[in-house]
Amino acid sequence: MFKRIPAYLLLLVLVFSFSQPGWTVEAPNGFRGITWGTPLSKLTGMVVADDSGQVKYYRRSGDPLNLGEAELKRISYGFYKGKFYSVLIEFEGKANFEKARTHLVATYGETARIGSAGTSYMWGTADGASISLKYSETPQQGYVFFFNRIVAK
Repeated sequence: MFKRIPAYLLLLVLVFSFSQPGWTVEAPNGFRGITWGTPLSKLTGMVVADDSGQVKYYRRSGDPLNLGEAELKRISYGFYKGKFYSVLIEFEGKANFEKARTHLVATYGETARIGSAGTSYMWGTADGASISLKYSETPQQGYVFFFNRIVAK
């Protein structure tokens, strides 16, 4: 007997498998002036945040802690095999979630909401970059995650 596939899993498959109008956006070429695939050795001001796994995370000194009007807790830049491939942006509070969502929608357009709570969104691009926004009421924290699947291969 077939089990029902959860709607959010089906949505993720669609987002990453097909180019759907309204779901696929123009890819960001990186984040804050760092292009996807840039070697860590070419950057200055990067401070180790976590180097315990295959992906090494760094913080950039002097980075403004905002995304649009959203106030951020921290921004971590991920490097896989020494090349820039992701950004993890953390924030606290529902107001900052709404401000981050407003900024992302203004920048990349409306997108599909994942789940029924209205606290998870995902933007996909045809050339391997993706953006996800997630907020959890408990403990009132959220994140934006930019990553490039092509660099991660």
